[in-house]
Amino acid sequence: MNGSLLYVCGALAAGEYAASLAPQFSGTWPALAAAAALTALFGYGLSARGWRFAAVFLAGAALYFSAATADEKLYFEKPWLRNRRLARAEESTGARWGAARNELARRAAIGLERDAETAALNRAILFGGRSGLPRRMKRVFEESGTMHVFAVSGLHVMAVAQTLVWMTALLAVPRRFAGAAALPAVWGYVFLIGCRPSAVRAALMATTYLLAPVFWRRGNLLRSWGVAFLAVHLARPGMINDTGSAMSFLVMLAIGLVCENVSGAKALWVTAAAWAAGAPVAAHVFGRITPGGILANLLMLAAAGCSVTTGVFGIAASFFSEHLAAHLNNLSALFTKAMLATAQSVAIIPGATISVPNWSLPQCAAWYAALALAAFLYRSVRSRTAI
Repeated sequence: MNGSLLYVCGALAAGEYAASLAPQFSGTWPALAAAAALTALFGYGLSARGWRFAAVFLAGAALYFSAATADEKLYFEKPWLRNRRLARAEESTGARWGAARNELARRAAIGLERDAETAALNRAILFGGRSGLPRRMKRVFEESGTMHVFAVSGLHVMAVAQTLVWMTALLAVPRRFAGAAALPAVWGYVFLIGCRPSAVRAALMATTYLLAPVFWRRGNLLRSWGVAFLAVHLARPGMINDTGSAMSFLVMLAIGLVCENVSGAKALWVTAAAWAAGAPVAAHVFGRITPGGILANLLMLAAAGCSVTTGVFGIAASFFSEHLAAHLNNLSALFTKAMLATAQSVAIIPGATISVPNWSLPQCAAWYAALALAAFLYRSVRSRTAI
């Protein structure tokens, strides 16, 4: 099932990307939609090879063109922008969430009043904000290839989700329903930090993963990835050109494939796969390759997960014991200081960061083709040794 789902996701992405290269043909979307339906009808009936890819490819192109046409129309009309009542309601909602976020950020700093930089680092990792960090600290994480720890994404959401599952288990919620019981709080966390796209994508994956036991299914990372990918790209076809979305989905796909096919030394494999999946995007957009990120992430991801987990427990404890919250927040600070020390150590290694001319799309495609070939050879060797 995972193979079929990934196949559909790949065809949809290919169709949307191809359409994005020719926006002048956006008016042809009804013809493309009809062609997709006819391809599916006759391809299924004739059992033609490749009909699924062709049908989904055409549907993806039609979807992208349709969304582009609608966006262009709304760009000129924008009736909702003149609705001041709606605008005031949105501002009021944002203010309420902002007040709640500020209160939780205050609780996350209990016990760290004498160390403002560490408190700011704790808040940045837990809530995804970088504005409170000193510039020199930001530069250290950039040069070590680990700035992503401040972008609330799969790492943060899954750490928060796992922590909340443990909390629900402590409340005697049956294990089968613990994940589902934690989901409202997971989505509350996503709204609390401003519904950032990376967090929403991660929450979609977490939702599919945590709901699986309710239906007597085992959580599957690749299936969750496929559902989240389809949800995002069916609702917002234009995201096919979004760098952050591409980086996020590529990295999570690599992690899912590794978790499905590798049994030993998973931490090393996951770190290497995540770096390899994101390297071409970073080289294409930023003109930078960070080999040191492999080592830094291997050491830092576990610490970041522990920092988020203890930070969540610290906030929860602050509602009934600020003394306990202070201890937990200081424990979280130990992990964040270890992350900073790791980033500083890696950043000074020669060759940890390499500036390169911005990669072209063919270069990125060649990189991913080489990765696919390496994965194919690995599976072939593994299947032979298993026999």
